[in-house]
Amino acid sequence: MTTLWSAMMEYTKGSDVTGASMSDFLTLYQHVRSHKPMEILELGTGVSSVVLAHALLDNANEGHGLGHITSMEEDENWHRTAVENLPENLHRIVDIRHSPKIDGAYKLFRGVRYTEIPDRPYDFVFSDGPERHSPVNNDKLFDLDLILIVMRSDRPVRAIVDNHYLTFYVLQKVFGIKHARYSVSHRLMFVGPVDKSHARHLRKENFIPDLRLFAPTELKLRMALDDEKPPPRKNG
Repeated sequence: MTTLWSAMMEYTKGSDVTGASMSDFLTLYQHVRSHKPMEILELGTGVSSVVLAHALLDNANEGHGLGHITSMEEDENWHRTAVENLPENLHRIVDIRHSPKIDGAYKLFRGVRYTEIPDRPYDFVFSDGPERHSPVNNDKLFDLDLILIVMRSDRPVRAIVDNHYLTFYVLQKVFGIKHARYSVSHRLMFVGPVDKSHARHLRKENFIPDLRLFAPTELKLRMALDDEKPPPRKNG
């Protein structure tokens, strides 16, 4: 893939951001070529924007139609640099949007998200942003946007999530290990296909039996599908 390699190397000349690994780029390219998404959401702009765009171009050259990428970036300076570095022939495919990050939440899970993501029918998400420290108090959180995108989607969404274990943990709690699968060899999480019907909710529990004064305390949370029946109530 000499054309793609040349485009990647040219892009990196104007940036000192390393981004994902080369194996990640290959995984992204192969995933897009295999699943043929038409609406890609990239959370965190970088070299991956070029990789995803070239995969869409190769799909189009084989008659599958030309897809579109919405790429989100929270840092204003890096957004400007990314737009300037993007090859001219990719501007019709990639829409790089600047959007500051803010705190957000899904159920009891607190995360960071972009302020505003364009409402498009995304069928593939690459989640590598925003940077995970809270703009409120600098707590290290998880990337929330993938959950929010799925929750408003009536169509199946696939996703690849870059290496961040807190994000992996929350995604498995929300979608279950069947739909949020961590690959040790790739050091990536593969999500989907999922839509809003796959998201689980926290079942209410009585925490009193788990509370011990002056002793180690473990709070247990159970996740359930919306159509799953709650356990029978115990007398007493």
